[in-house]
Amino acid sequence: MTLLTALLNGAVALSTAKIPAKRQSLIILILLIIASANSFLHLWFSEASEHSTNIFVTIIASGIVLSNRAHWTASILFNWVGWITISVWLELALIQHFFFAMAMSTLLSWFAHLARKKLVTKQIELEIERDLAIQHELEAKAATETKSAFLANMSHEIRTPMNGVIGMIELVSQTELNTDQKNYLATAKRSADSLLIIINDILDFSKIEVGELTIEFVEFDLEQFFEELIHDQHFHARKKGLTLALSKGDFHHRHVVGDPYRITQIMNNLLSNAIKFTESGGITVHYDLVTLGDNLQLKVEIKDTGIGVSETALPFLFDSFSQADTSTTRKFGGTGLGLSITKQLCELMNGDISVKSQLNQGSTFSFSVRLKPPRQTHKMASKPPVPVSFEGLQVLLVEDNEINQEVMLAILKGLDVNVFIANDGLEALATLSHSQRLKFDLILMDCQMPNLDGYEATRRIRAGEAGEIFSHIPIAALTANVMDSERVKCIEAGMNEYLTKPVKIEALKSVLVKYHKQAPAQH
Repeated sequence: MTLLTALLNGAVALSTAKIPAKRQSLIILILLIIASANSFLHLWFSEASEHSTNIFVTIIASGIVLSNRAHWTASILFNWVGWITISVWLELALIQHFFFAMAMSTLLSWFAHLARKKLVTKQIELEIERDLAIQHELEAKAATETKSAFLANMSHEIRTPMNGVIGMIELVSQTELNTDQKNYLATAKRSADSLLIIINDILDFSKIEVGELTIEFVEFDLEQFFEELIHDQHFHARKKGLTLALSKGDFHHRHVVGDPYRITQIMNNLLSNAIKFTESGGITVHYDLVTLGDNLQLKVEIKDTGIGVSETALPFLFDSFSQADTSTTRKFGGTGLGLSITKQLCELMNGDISVKSQLNQGSTFSFSVRLKPPRQTHKMASKPPVPVSFEGLQVLLVEDNEINQEVMLAILKGLDVNVFIANDGLEALATLSHSQRLKFDLILMDCQMPNLDGYEATRRIRAGEAGEIFSHIPIAALTANVMDSERVKCIEAGMNEYLTKPVKIEALKSVLVKYHKQAPAQH
């Protein structure tokens, strides 16, 4: 009986083990046959008909653990043939006294087998669904990674020449020009900026899709933020003869913590649309700040007297690549991504956006975003003025693109910076290795370069391969990849700062002034 119990327990355990189904079923059948044979031996030697109970148990167990129809049939036949043979051979009255019990055991085994088969079939279906889900998840992950890599590459390939275009325009604008030349240049600058906005919209939309876009939290002056933002839009409004008015609610938190860049993006999208679709009258902007527990909520309302939106178009206004109608696209242009990105940015900042509009009656866009109060209630210190000259600052520019070299060289020399150029990471390491007496104050490091990219070059510099004297030198990334993961990648490689192409001169100056102050301590 002990052996029978052990064999049956082993069969039950195997039925839940992770072994191929056919092999598992065959092993269980062998164990059940051994268990039955053991019972027959007990019956043979004892000639006690009550030992038939073990046979009944084995038959029922066959139905419980066997899902393969052929194997179950083999087990049942083996038990019946063995039971009848021993009964006849030993002249025991087994069939007379226990036939009903044997038949009921077989019937119970049949029902158990059907239930087991149904359960196994369901498990197989679930495993197939799980495997498909895992496969789809892996495929989706691979597709997302491929898309991210494609976006990063497209960002680099598009923004790198844009750096040359915008950089050269800014450099030319600083030279002596007549009125016509200034007008031509201003038009070129606006066109380049418009192209950059379209590129940024497409990249931002794609970043949101792949979960790459993150919200930052920095402290800023809310009143100054809106005043500067409206001031920047006044030019476009005045050009069309429109008024642009700003008003604020009665609130006390002038300084807040949030993402001013993304709020600017929302405001510029809404204001540029309001100006674009308004031919006469004006635009009013009202903002307010309300307290929500430990947080703050910024509420903004932008009202225009423009062409409005029809009731049929309103439900689709925030959809991707959506505009009111094709005539709107032909007349006013645009990708149809601005409002979609605006809505998603609001949602990323725990807010929302809505619109009220009637055709030819104007529109009112209202949005909210979540902000935080500053940790300290004191007034933020005003930023020190950025010096015009950085005389004495030694910078190593690591850049493989000749046009970008020319642009950066002109900008840096215009700021009185001493510039040395390396065409890739290997040249940068060689330049530093042979310049142990020339203490550079800063490295401007392009990230995607042939031979040795900026990430690996930075890691080697930090490891002391260019000399221990440069292992802690400040390194600023100079990249055309604007994906959020790129910033993390640069920091993990050991870079201190992060500048994106096209490089904004003010952003470059803020990095230079930071290390210009440290320069004397390094010499």
